[in-house]
Amino acid sequence: MSFYGWLDTRALAFPGDPERTCDTVAAFADTSDAAHWWALTLEFQTRPDAELFGRFLEYLGRLWRELRPRGQPQTRFEVGAAIVNLTGNGRTARDIVLGGTGLRTCLSVVERNLSDEDAAEALAQIAGGRVARCLLPFIPLMRGGRGGSIIGRWQELAHAEPDMRRRADYGGLALVFAELSDCRQAWKEALEGWNVEQSVQVLEWQAEAKAQGKAETKAEDVLHALRKRLSAELPADVEQAIRSTSDLDELNRWFDHALTASTMAAFRRLSGLKAPNGSGRPRSKSARSGSRRKRQR
Repeated sequence: MSFYGWLDTRALAFPGDPERTCDTVAAFADTSDAAHWWALTLEFQTRPDAELFGRFLEYLGRLWRELRPRGQPQTRFEVGAAIVNLTGNGRTARDIVLGGTGLRTCLSVVERNLSDEDAAEALAQIAGGRVARCLLPFIPLMRGGRGGSIIGRWQELAHAEPDMRRRADYGGLALVFAELSDCRQAWKEALEGWNVEQSVQVLEWQAEAKAQGKAETKAEDVLHALRKRLSAELPADVEQAIRSTSDLDELNRWFDHALTASTMAAFRRLSGLKAPNGSGRPRSKSARSGSRRKRQR
């Protein structure tokens, strides 16, 4: 199998998820048969998703129908899926048979539970060059990942990384994952002085979390202002639209409208939120912009 890159699947959002800017769908070619191209969906789950079986059926079906290898409009991708569960034990694969009828629905996936992996063995593979150092951040999630000797060996291997920013990413991400496995304190003490401030990924997550926190606070301000102004329960669709909006500029405008609108109809009109009997559901500016981008593409 030859890896060719990550496919642009922005128009194929994973069922139940918002539009993504970069799905983890890898393009492979079978070197033994040039006519066979594969699109592999790779999902990382904080914890097993009980509905992933059905979601994969939907998503893989859309990949098969709508995506084509570049320059080969008559060729379809073969499709497959792999899952990494950061915590817990998943059971996504299903083989459903209706006895005696020949009816069968089968989904076979590659599923790895990090809690089943041995941290010492993983570190040995990294040290021996059998796997890349990029596996280091996941060590806290593996069996035995909180032990002092494991953390010490981890530090030796992480310090061998010549790229300063990548080394910082290893430390920052290891702390993030250690929190999922309830061993953050042990890792935090061991990595005292580790310069995670150099981690581009951690800084990006911190900025996103800060922006999300501001948006959630402003959304609550808008809801509070509407309740005080109108002295009534808010329609469910309005509350949902406000809470699901992350655009701070739009929320600020909605807050101003909430202070001046004398009726819910007036607030809907000023804010661009459609009434329940209108066509379509209320959408924020970011959602509308996404739709425009899709049409342009």
